[in-house]
Order: sequence, then structure tokens, then C-alpha cells
Amino acid sequence: MPNGSLDRFLFDSTESSRLSWELRYKIIQGIARGLQYLHEESRYTIVHRDLKASNILLDANMNPKISDFGISKLLGNDLTHASASRIAGTFGYMAPEYVFQGQFSYKSDVFSFGILILEIVTGRKSSSFSYSDIYANLAGYVWEHWAAGEVNEIIEPSLGAEYQMTEVLRCVQIGLLCIQEVPANRPTMSSIVLMFDDVSMSLNVPSHLAFLPVASEVDRPPKDQHSLMELTITDMDPR
Repeated sequence: MPNGSLDRFLFDSTESSRLSWELRYKIIQGIARGLQYLHEESRYTIVHRDLKASNILLDANMNPKISDFGISKLLGNDLTHASASRIAGTFGYMAPEYVFQGQFSYKSDVFSFGILILEIVTGRKSSSFSYSDIYANLAGYVWEHWAAGEVNEIIEPSLGAEYQMTEVLRCVQIGLLCIQEVPANRPTMSSIVLMFDDVSMSLNVPSHLAFLPVASEVDRPPKDQHSLMELTITDMDPR
């Protein structure tokens, strides 16, 4: 693709200014429609399993294209989930049921999409946080500010005041709904596309992200569990 991958722009202090809010919003919606096709419109349910910024390519008009299907899996029409004997992907984007139990489904991709939304809004990598930070990871960082009504404090700084707050709030809330701990509580991609297309549609309120560490020490999981979630891997035996 002429413009390379999304992470080239998203996480570069110079290039990020080229991503206006209008363009970021367009990219989020484009990825959502791509996943909707993979999950619900193709002959088989295709689970990507490694959705992240570096696997989103941008064409000459900055339209997003989902790429790198090297570890994707097909689910037959009668299957809703499957188990992997070996885990492959990138921690920080991977759903907890996949990380700790090796179970994946189209809801695993929904989780990854939620993390990707939060990265696009904030300009922060999911892996840019450490356990010593006040906010131990991106999800905790966004959750705390959203719950406090302070979403304006987490928006990518290069945007200045050039964004639609209603669209930002909608993106953040959809992102948090996508990363709910229980897969059944995450929306499907068709419902997510509808959430973007119909701005009058009311959204569910996300539950507290119990499996993700936040600012409070009381809410944080054991340090070794968090460290596991922050690693990037290519192949690991879940046992």
C-alpha cells in the first residue's frame, strides 16, 4: 500500500499530525467494516487473531486494509469458537480468554479492535505503559478518564481542538465495550458498524474492566500477570 501501515503514522511524533480526527474516524469505521466482512459476510467466519496497527495498511486515499492473515483461522458455520494448542499473536491486543485459556472466536478480534480504537484516539501504544506507571496499561488509562468524564485529557495532543467530541466519546465508549472481560458482553462487528452509522443509537454502558489493572493498587492484578499481558510474542505454548 502507498502509505504503508497505520502504526507508521499513529505512533510517530511527526507523522501523527497528518492524521486529522476526520481521518482517524474514517480509518476506525473502515476497519470495522472490514472485520464485519471477515466475521459475517464471507463464506466462513475468519478470525484474524493478530489485529493491530502494524497490520492495517493504508492506500493512496488513506483507506484502511486489514493485512497479514498468516495466523488467521477459519471457523465453520456451525462453530462459534475454537481452541489453539499454541498461541500466536501480540500481547496487549489479545483477549484474556485467548491468552490464558487458548480459546479464540470472532469476539477475540472484537477485543483487538477495541484496543486499536483506543490507540487511534489517544495516539498511545498499548505496550507503552509499564507496571510502574500510574496507569498500568492503555485500557486502564482510558477507563479511568472515561469514568471520570475526562476524555478530553486522553485525546492525541497533535489534534489540538480539531475534533468532534461527540465522535470521540462514541469511539471511546465503543472501544471499552469491545474489551469487556466476558466475550458475550462484547458487541458483534455488525452491531458496531451500526453504532457508527446511526449516531442516534444509544450505547450500552461498559462494565468495569475487572481483568485490567488501573490506577488503584487495589484493582491491580498480580505483577506477573500484568507483565505477561505486556509481552509481544510470535509463538508460545499456553501450558
